[in-house]
Order: sequence, then C-alpha cells, then structure tokens
Amino acid sequence: MIETFSRFIARLISFITDLTSNFIHNIDVSQYSFFQVALDILFVAIIFYWIIMMIRGTRATNITIGLVVLGLVFALSKLAHLIALGWLLDRLLTVTLVAIPIIFQQELRRGLEKLGHTKFFVAEEAKEVDITRSQLISACFKMAEAKVGALIVMQGEVNLNEYLDTGVAMDAQLSKELLVSIFQKGSPLHDGAVVISDSKILAAGCILPHSFKEYGHSFGTRHKSALALSESTDAHIFVISEENGAVSHVTDGKIERDIKPERMERLITKILLPKKRLSPLTHQSTEHAPKSSH
Repeated sequence: MIETFSRFIARLISFITDLTSNFIHNIDVSQYSFFQVALDILFVAIIFYWIIMMIRGTRATNITIGLVVLGLVFALSKLAHLIALGWLLDRLLTVTLVAIPIIFQQELRRGLEKLGHTKFFVAEEAKEVDITRSQLISACFKMAEAKVGALIVMQGEVNLNEYLDTGVAMDAQLSKELLVSIFQKGSPLHDGAVVISDSKILAAGCILPHSFKEYGHSFGTRHKSALALSESTDAHIFVISEENGAVSHVTDGKIERDIKPERMERLITKILLPKKRLSPLTHQSTEHAPKSSH
C-alpha cells in the first residue's frame, strides 16, 4: 500500500514538473519585454477577479466548485491509470464544456450587463440615474399626497447587510409602481424600510435600529429609526410622514424636513453620481440648500 502511494506521489510530481516545463518552454518570455509580460498578467488577473466577483454569492459558485472537483478527479484518474474512470470522465467533461454556456446563461448575461454599465459608459449611467431619480421622486410625492407613510433607505459605501437580513430580499428594478405597492396600507411589508442600491430595490420590510438619543415627541417611529441608522452609516434616508404627508431627508444624524421635489432631485443626483461629475451649478445649489438638524 505504501509503495503504491509512493509511486502515485512520484507520478504526480513528475506530471506537475513536465507540465510546468512545457508551459515555460512554450511561452518563451525572452522575446517579450517586461512591460508586455506585466501587462499580460495584469489583464488576466483582472479577468479572473471580475469572474470571481460576478459569480460570488450565486449558485454558479457551487457549480464552479463542482467542475473544479470533477477536473481534479479526472487528472488523478489519468495519473493513477484508472482506464474506466478516465474514459467516463473524459466523455462527461466534453459534454460539460459544451453545456457551460447554457449552465451559466444567467451569470454570463448579468456579467455582460455589468460590463456595459461600467463608469466608462457615462451617458448610459447618466440615463440610468435620471430614470431612478424620476421614479423615486414620483413615488415619494404620490405617497406624500395620499399621506402614506414610507421609509426609503439609499445605501452608501457602508453595506447594510445586517438590516437586509431582517427584511424580504427582492433584488428588483426600482419603479414607482413597486414602491407605492410596498407601502400601501395592508401590505405585509409597509411597516418596514425599503433599501435601495443604485437602481435596485435590495429588500423591503427591513427593521432599522432604534436610537439611544432623545429626540422628543416631534418625531415619529420612522423618523427616529432613520436618524438612528444615519448615526452609524453613510446612508441617505427619505421618510414620508403618515400624519401630514411631509417628505424628510435624513443623513449623518441630521434631518431636513418637508423637502420639495426640486430639493429631492438635487439630493438624489448628488447621492447617485460621483461628485467630480456633478456640474458646478448642481454643486452650488446643493451646498447652499438649507439644512436643519435635530
């Protein structure tokens, strides 16, 4: 048994050595400059990183692990000269390689969509921001007019996973109709908060923290929850009062009450677009807009 295992290890080492030697021989880096080699490695690393980030947290992760395990078993069957197993896995891997585009159809489509929405495509990004801003403002002031209470959180750099876990995951495209339906009285999710990232509704019915500060009786439960969240994160929260229909903006432990659509438009633009791409007019109007504190 020990002798068989030793022969197997020796074959494995010999296989890896031959593989490495052939790889180095075929590359023949001597004909390339250091800059070319470094650039080549950098691009390959970026592609692998992008693929890993694309499949992380999805069902594709388990499928990828399964394919890697299958490949390792196939390599070991070749090293150990397991003819029947090697023949079976050889046919299986051939079918799997053909089926990969079908297996990863959703992930490939999502990845290409993300690639098309990178920062290089400024016009497309601006269009998406415009649609998100329009849908959000329309929903908020429609609910404000009907005096429907709402709590809408726009996630910043700090992730809100601990609060997302308290609600119902959605990962849905933001729309006025969806927001209004979530906060309608009688809806099972209307008492919680909706968490938004870019143009997606991540979750609804989320429970926000309670603040230990004393804000008095002038604020309702939604306003206090919004203030508490803004004390520990960089989120921007919009609160719609059920009593008077006023729309408030909360961030950094401060609240700006009874904002108008024009003010909300400037706020959302500042939240969604990087500051360096905001026009001087937008900066000026945002910075000089009044802000009240608690």
